[in-house]
Amino acid sequence: MKSRSMVFEIARWEFQRWFKWKDQLLTLAISLVLALAIWGGMALLSSDRAPVRIAVIGQELLPLKFPANSRIAWQSAEPQNEARLRESVGRGEIDGLLVIKSVDEAELLVYKEPFWKGEIAERLTEARTQLKIQELQFPPAQLADALRPITFVVTLHEGGHKPASTAEKVAAGVIIGIMLFGVFTGVAYQFVAITGEKQMRVTEMIVSAVSPQQWIDGKILGVSAYALAFTFTTTLSIVLFVLVSQAFGSGWMIPVEITNPSIILYLLLLALGGFLLWNTIFATVSATINDPNTSARGSLLLAPFVPVVFALFAFKNPDSIGMQIFSFIPFTSPAVLPARLVLTEVAWWQAPLALLLLALSIWFFRTSSGKIFRLGMLMHGKEPSFKEMLRWAREA
Repeated sequence: MKSRSMVFEIARWEFQRWFKWKDQLLTLAISLVLALAIWGGMALLSSDRAPVRIAVIGQELLPLKFPANSRIAWQSAEPQNEARLRESVGRGEIDGLLVIKSVDEAELLVYKEPFWKGEIAERLTEARTQLKIQELQFPPAQLADALRPITFVVTLHEGGHKPASTAEKVAAGVIIGIMLFGVFTGVAYQFVAITGEKQMRVTEMIVSAVSPQQWIDGKILGVSAYALAFTFTTTLSIVLFVLVSQAFGSGWMIPVEITNPSIILYLLLLALGGFLLWNTIFATVSATINDPNTSARGSLLLAPFVPVVFALFAFKNPDSIGMQIFSFIPFTSPAVLPARLVLTEVAWWQAPLALLLLALSIWFFRTSSGKIFRLGMLMHGKEPSFKEMLRWAREA
């Protein structure tokens, strides 16, 4: 069998080993059920909420106005009935007693912590503000003019950089998050597959029939394909959750206005490149681990988070020298460059160059991983040091 056919056969077996249509459909079904349960339950609870009954003493000092849809049901009371009303609160006959002592002070007596106290405080503040405005005797027209915000317009120069749309900015964050999810999904299955086979000494027999390079290539392709499929299913389930939530009036929106399609293309290519790079690296690392339960190399799983931290600094100054350098380093470019693409003007050659360097890095780690994989899988009892792994990579 030809080398390429062998690689794809291994990849197909590895993919089918993990991919089950039942699991993918179950993920979508769970998302739908969760959306229906959460928003349906909230709709049921909100439609069945009981009114909050409170008595108000001193309402003439601060005239309160509640909207028609408010759940606060209040009644004005006389000061001489305060003692009786306090006892009513203690017996649970009313939910609260509001005593307005002056325009600057009010007391709310309740039997338990009121989750509706914010609305009471808001209405009291509104009433006090209106009263103070009336005391100052400002003409309504002058007051409205004084509180009117200034008309502030940002005009983009005809030769300037066209700003990214909201959809593109959201897409950058979402794609980076999806890339991380795919990376950690792939890494988890790489660790399970490769370290498990190493502990059971299965790979030692397999590499006698196929080359280590073919085996690791098939592993990387198969597990990466499954991670992509599972990531796609998860993303689809999230979209389904949002759509169902919209039907229940959640107010969530999926921005779809795209002003620069090339940005979306670069975002997808960078995410795919970062995904393949980290999967290639962690497949190699997995082959050097004797026991994943005790190995200190499990801490390397945090490495993909580091570029995201750098990307956060791009929001403060995307044009800094540091951010431009990180845009070309293969480990950081999948996170930093997307942030810069939607925040500032990036020279036309920077994104293609970053993709080229990323592709070369993937190829380098892929070719050197075969040697490291062959020697690492045959070592038991002692994990090779990083110095030894670098020497093996150079010899490859």
